[in-house]
Amino acid sequence: MSRSVLEGTRIGTWQWNVQTGETIFNERWADIVGYTLDELAPIDINTWLKLAHPDDLPESGRLLEKHFAGQSAYYDCKCRMQHKDGHYVWVHDRGRVISWTKDGKPLMMYGTHADITEQKQAELELKASRDQFQALVANIPGITYRCKADSDWTMLYMSGSIDPLSGYPASDFINNSVRSYASVIHPEDQSRLELDVNSAIAEKRNWLLQYRLLHKDGTMRWVEERGQAEFNEDGEVICLDGFILDITEEKSLKQQLLKLTSQLPGVVYQYQQWPDGRAAFPYASDNIKKIYGVSAEDVKHDATFLFSKMHPDDLQGLAQSIEQSANNLSVWQHQYRFFSNDSHPVWLSGSATPERMPDGSTLWHGYIEDVTATKQHYFELERLNKEYRLSQQRLDIASETAQMGFWQASLKTGELWWSPVIYQIFGLEDSVVPSVALFKSTLHPDDRQLVANSEQKALETGLHDVVHRIIRPDGSIRWVHELAKMLPAEQNPQQIMVGSVQDVTERIELQQLKDQFISTVSHELRTPLTAIKGALSLLNSNKLGQVPDAMHRLLDIASSNSERLAQLINDLLDMEKLIAGKMPFDIQPLAVVAELQQAVDNLQPFAMQHHVDLVIEAVGASMVLADALRLQQVLTNLLSNAIKFSPAGSDVKLIAQQQGENVQIVVTDKGAGIAPEFQHRVFERFAQADGSNQRQKGGTGLGLAICKELVQQMQGSISFSSKPCVETRFVVSLPIAGIALSADSKGENA
Repeated sequence: MSRSVLEGTRIGTWQWNVQTGETIFNERWADIVGYTLDELAPIDINTWLKLAHPDDLPESGRLLEKHFAGQSAYYDCKCRMQHKDGHYVWVHDRGRVISWTKDGKPLMMYGTHADITEQKQAELELKASRDQFQALVANIPGITYRCKADSDWTMLYMSGSIDPLSGYPASDFINNSVRSYASVIHPEDQSRLELDVNSAIAEKRNWLLQYRLLHKDGTMRWVEERGQAEFNEDGEVICLDGFILDITEEKSLKQQLLKLTSQLPGVVYQYQQWPDGRAAFPYASDNIKKIYGVSAEDVKHDATFLFSKMHPDDLQGLAQSIEQSANNLSVWQHQYRFFSNDSHPVWLSGSATPERMPDGSTLWHGYIEDVTATKQHYFELERLNKEYRLSQQRLDIASETAQMGFWQASLKTGELWWSPVIYQIFGLEDSVVPSVALFKSTLHPDDRQLVANSEQKALETGLHDVVHRIIRPDGSIRWVHELAKMLPAEQNPQQIMVGSVQDVTERIELQQLKDQFISTVSHELRTPLTAIKGALSLLNSNKLGQVPDAMHRLLDIASSNSERLAQLINDLLDMEKLIAGKMPFDIQPLAVVAELQQAVDNLQPFAMQHHVDLVIEAVGASMVLADALRLQQVLTNLLSNAIKFSPAGSDVKLIAQQQGENVQIVVTDKGAGIAPEFQHRVFERFAQADGSNQRQKGGTGLGLAICKELVQQMQGSISFSSKPCVETRFVVSLPIAGIALSADSKGENA
């Protein structure tokens, strides 16, 4: 009977002699694993062990030993068996020991063997589904819940994400086992939440709430809750389902954003425009009051009235820019004028990124600021640029007319920039790239060292001032005057020099013609003038007889004028020799004090005639390198000028002092001084402050020019300073004896 029942349930059976291993299975047992009993023969306990999954054997052995030890009434094990086709099936083995050996060991054991593969598969699928759901809920950045619609919001289910948000586990809130959810809601928010939720339930709609939770550690967290009620067929509330999200950081960032936007000079905004033309600012920072003179609430739902305050001239352009941005979804950028509360328009500059909304409207996210001050600066800059361009045009015209160009060069890198006129001066094509090397290639061979010396001097003094010749590509020679300045080396590592160059060919040629004319006239006048002077001297000596008194005065005047003319001719000839480099120099060590004393002795009668005292002061100066004759010529000229222009009863000082490797000889007087407007011409030829035909002090206008040439030929320099009616100083600087002479001073001029 029992066997028939088992066969009807398709359950396999087995009996096992635990001591011998002999085992008996029925056909159903073999069928479960895809075999017949004949295929499994011979059958013993090893047949089962071979088909069982290796990973399940330890657990099977443990359960068997537990039953043998009397700790369980049955051996009950679920394990996997390998099917004949190779896959595994799940089986449920259940049995018990029914007889024991005399010494208490298990002998015979009977049991059942049921196929539970489908049941196990369903369990595994259910577990996988449950695990997937739990993983999904756990990964949601918020809390899912189901609760009763009571005052405590008694939780029926709550995900574990409540733990970090409140500091309490979800189990505390389930059925209010430890505390209610309402107990962690901020007291100030509870009545508002209850009112909003009840209102949503009554209207059978969803709710969206923001409120505060009190954390276990005493801090406060902001949350956003979305929920809805579930109703039965009778319209009664069954439960409430919802989702709670932590928005504490979002709230904090929003507060920071509000603080930041309040510090911005402009307005951060969202501008929305619908196809029907309606416009609004869904969001605008508080500074919209400064920009448009309205509050954010005033334009939150309708802002079309603002267009009436736009400047009429800018309204069309503004509308077109908005339309273009909306059509192309391109960034909007525009500047326009807006009439604020007063009658004066302000310039506004805006930019925004558009976004198409589901209802067909366009929403811009952007920023607008007042740029009135910037615009005014821009307009002023435009005005100045126009003036600059006009000035530049005038300068270009003047530069071209005067044949003067401007340039900037780096003596270190060889880079050179120059203005267009220089192309004309040097006869070069406009396509030629200027460079220092190109410039030097144009220099006349005889003037290259002159230019190099001037550049080297500029490194020391900061001034480059030289007149030289250039050779144009067509072979013609032009004279140019370069004048430039260079900053000190510590401020100018690239050795940049900025200056001008002017074509002075006509001036040089004119000067050469004038010099030739003066030279010719001087030589032609010298012989007859000598005869005239001799005749006048003979007449004045009375050797030819007594001259009448009336004629004597005329002869004195003629003699005086002939002396002045002779002096002029001598000065002209000296200047000619200096310029031509034909004046001989005998440079040798000279005793400074002796030279000063000789000059004073020579001019003492002239000083007494003008009631002026001559004073010598020598401080640390002993020997100087110079030509004795030329040095006396310089000192005589400077002293005679100082005496002539000094008031009666004053002193003229002759001071000698050492300055580094030079001796400075200074001539000072307390006369009227040199007028500021004339000072730049002091060392020019024929330059005289008193240019009238009846000059009070006399002179040829060549003395100081000759002094400059003489001093420079002796490797020295001459300068002056003058404060009218206070003091005038002429300073001659010459090398101390012992300093090597240059090649020029030892060569053809020696």
